[in-house]
Amino acid sequence: MFRLVILSLVLLLSACTTSRIADDIEISPATTVALLPLVNHAQTPLAGERAEDILASIWQQNKLPKLLRAPRNSSKDLPPLDDQYRLNNAMQWLNTQQADYVLSGSIEEWRYKAGLDGEPVVALTLLLTKNGETTPIWTGTIAKSGWGRDSIAATAQDVIVDLVSYIEVSE
Repeated sequence: MFRLVILSLVLLLSACTTSRIADDIEISPATTVALLPLVNHAQTPLAGERAEDILASIWQQNKLPKLLRAPRNSSKDLPPLDDQYRLNNAMQWLNTQQADYVLSGSIEEWRYKAGLDGEPVVALTLLLTKNGETTPIWTGTIAKSGWGRDSIAATAQDVIVDLVSYIEVSE
């Protein structure tokens, strides 16, 4: 019996989630939100772009207000890995848009742990700011370690679903 309890605790703790999220925020369905490139602090190349794609999909699935995405490099060259370059281009683009809010953030972790199981680990921060202001009106951070057979994309979806669930559309 004691071994069963220990095994259960080990399994429970091996897929942990840590979160720090401000209270729910409500935004009008008529608003427009601009998504800036997510800054990649992880060692995995293009993790920010992967997270942006997942975020945009989940945003639409949750029927949140219109989401504008900053255009990506359309050349056939490799995409720029310099986040500052991507952010500068996105800020120029943002100045031409009529967005009410700006959604930005960063990727802190996007990798598989070393070890036998190689669990995926994703840590993500999102900030929602009124366009033209610098102080966020909402922030959320979640870090999650998945199970050994999970993919990074599946773990990232869980993290982003959790974060986006705090953003609601007012009636």
